[in-house]
Amino acid sequence: MAPPSLFRGLQFYLTCTLSPHDAAELSRIIEQHGGVVSASPAGSTQLVDYDLLDSRRQEWVSTEYIVDSVASGTLQDPTRYSGLLFTGRSSSTDDGGGGKRKVAYSVEDDARMLHFAKLRGWQSMHSVPQSAWVLAAHEKVTHHSAQSMHEHFRKQLRTKTPKEQRDILAKAAGLIRAQLKAVRTPLSCVSGRQAVTPEQTTPTARADPTTPATSSPPGGRQRGGSRQQKRKWSTSSSVDTETSSSREEDDESKSGEAGGDRGVFFRSAWTELITDPLKRAYLQALFRSTPQPEAPSPDQASPTNTESVASDVPTEVLVQDDDRGDGEEQRPRETEVDFATDPETDEIIAGLQLETHQEMPCVVHALYYCSGDIGMAREFLKGASPSGMWSPDDDLLLVSLLAEEGIDRSAVDAAVARSDFAAMRVPSDTDAILHRVKFLR
Repeated sequence: MAPPSLFRGLQFYLTCTLSPHDAAELSRIIEQHGGVVSASPAGSTQLVDYDLLDSRRQEWVSTEYIVDSVASGTLQDPTRYSGLLFTGRSSSTDDGGGGKRKVAYSVEDDARMLHFAKLRGWQSMHSVPQSAWVLAAHEKVTHHSAQSMHEHFRKQLRTKTPKEQRDILAKAAGLIRAQLKAVRTPLSCVSGRQAVTPEQTTPTARADPTTPATSSPPGGRQRGGSRQQKRKWSTSSSVDTETSSSREEDDESKSGEAGGDRGVFFRSAWTELITDPLKRAYLQALFRSTPQPEAPSPDQASPTNTESVASDVPTEVLVQDDDRGDGEEQRPRETEVDFATDPETDEIIAGLQLETHQEMPCVVHALYYCSGDIGMAREFLKGASPSGMWSPDDDLLLVSLLAEEGIDRSAVDAAVARSDFAAMRVPSDTDAILHRVKFLR
């Protein structure tokens, strides 16, 4: 039976997508075991159904987390109930073998494919282009080819209703958690046997040898005892050596998984572009910083936007003048870049951390994909979904504009009219696109 203080100190937010019956039952269970049901998503664990899990939102946790924690009497690992459960590489049957053979799709494969499609804005009864499954094959979402996943999704998964999708994701999540638990159990058993081994060898090493009455003189027995003592020392030293080596290997593996020096790393869609040396050199030329402009005179100074922007490079702050004179011509203006010191940049990030109770990587990530809009980033970090927030897929559609030396507004208008940016999640208007291109430069 779960203790009454199981959820003490934890806050949960029941999303509006839950049914009234499920929300009432979860609220009763949480409050019965010491938890708090918050009216705001900020700083709370948000409970959603399986079909809404998103690996980019680790605070979104399945409702099964509450049920399983109460059933086991201990708090479960929330990452095993988030969208991260469907981002690990597929553990299906390996492709190796004597020859080519057809491998059936498992429930885990279907769940990973559904989650991959949902991250890209897919909705039921809609199709997913084959180019997306090429990316899925590159990321090892399953062990199947891009063409195979494209056909399987079109024939089997495209017409699934939200309830059927939720059932597939829930069943796959249970299987994946069972596999993770089965992997951890043998490892704990092996470590337990290794810990018992020194205790089993110690009594044997300390046992006194039995000698007959006509044995060798006391000096011989002492020499035998000294040899046995040496064997005991060598055994204990070898056990200590094995234990220390195993601990070093565990520490190395843990440090390798944690990222080595624990530096902040952000993976975006640009990672695929910089693998090519030519494209990398081209991108370096695009992202080269411009010299700092001269400060305007007091008479010509105009009010500037106080919302500074933390860009992709942490030491740069982008400041854009939005106010124009009445007689000034309406023409595109160049982006002005000022260099901020580390304390100034840290103050922007630290302020958002204090307001939103989020980690620094989340804050910097939000600022980058909000094009430096601090207000929009603040709303996103507090649980909202701003319509003007960009994504890696949206940025890939701007590569052709970034390749041009000068950006002409008429060219952007023509591209919008041709529906070149119809696949964007953000509103594809000219001003938003020009602002994003200037921010990326």
